[in-house]
Amino acid sequence: MEKQREIWVDNVKVIACILVVLGHFFQSMTQANVLPANDLYQWFNQTIYYFHVPLFFICSGYLYQKLSVVNDVHSWGRNVLKKLLVLGIPYFTFSLATWVLKTLFSSSVNSEIGGLGDTLLLHPTSPYWYLYALFFLFLITPTFRNRSMAMIGLIIALAFKALGIFGGGYGVQVISYILSNEIWFVIGMCLSVLEFKRHLLKRSLITPIATGVIFLLLSVWVYMIGIDHGVISFLLGLLACFSVVTLMAKIYENRGQSAAFGTLAKCTMPIFLMHTLFAAPLRTVLFKLGIQNAVIHVILGIAISFIGPMIAAVIMKKSKWLEFFLYPGKFIKMK
Repeated sequence: MEKQREIWVDNVKVIACILVVLGHFFQSMTQANVLPANDLYQWFNQTIYYFHVPLFFICSGYLYQKLSVVNDVHSWGRNVLKKLLVLGIPYFTFSLATWVLKTLFSSSVNSEIGGLGDTLLLHPTSPYWYLYALFFLFLITPTFRNRSMAMIGLIIALAFKALGIFGGGYGVQVISYILSNEIWFVIGMCLSVLEFKRHLLKRSLITPIATGVIFLLLSVWVYMIGIDHGVISFLLGLLACFSVVTLMAKIYENRGQSAAFGTLAKCTMPIFLMHTLFAAPLRTVLFKLGIQNAVIHVILGIAISFIGPMIAAVIMKKSKWLEFFLYPGKFIKMK
């Protein structure tokens, strides 16, 4: 469906992917004592979690509503099988690879991991929990037939979010994922139903830029006074997501894709799936070589987090059976 691609969606996913990679990278650097866990790191780490993964869910919900019709048992079953394929194969493949890596090199990695069955089925590891959670959102969410149905869906999603904030996940991981993230998925669907670009893009760039500045100022204030509450996090996430989505949609309303974003957009999935598989071994090798210099670790670590998966994707593309583990839907078509 290349002709139906929207540049702003690709670019929002690029921004989210970059933040996910940087978040995981700097977490690993502080856990390995390469970098100090100072206020700048703490603020950055706290702030990106307000919105980087929600951006992924918004994009997924938008495309789901725009490109799919799931409103009866037959279409629901077909969609579940499709998502089990396109999400399940990369999820199990790279979760298994991460589990093996952390199990074999448990003394060199920064986070422990549970048993294989527990990791794959009950408590997915980062970053693959996103694919796990996304599958269950597809499982429970039909597409909207009209605006009234979209509003009902939004109200239900808000109720889920409230339950997640005030009631937790009741000890079940998948329920926690659904309660926390259904709202972002449904917001994306509502953006499609309400044709948000027709309304929001009439305004200038000042609105999303000002919203972004307000978000940053509030995030600093929240960090400094030590507020840690789900409602505040959700409201800040709304501000940030509005700013990023509207800014990208406005900038690329009447222009082609930029070279940098275009290159990264083609590799978002490989980078998301494989960045930790390259960064962690490189850090181990540098330690084995006696290299402790933080500047070297940061430069090489960030570079390999992006370049490694991009090179791997090029290699995998040359062999269909390898590329299948990245994009199974490309090879198995479901009518």
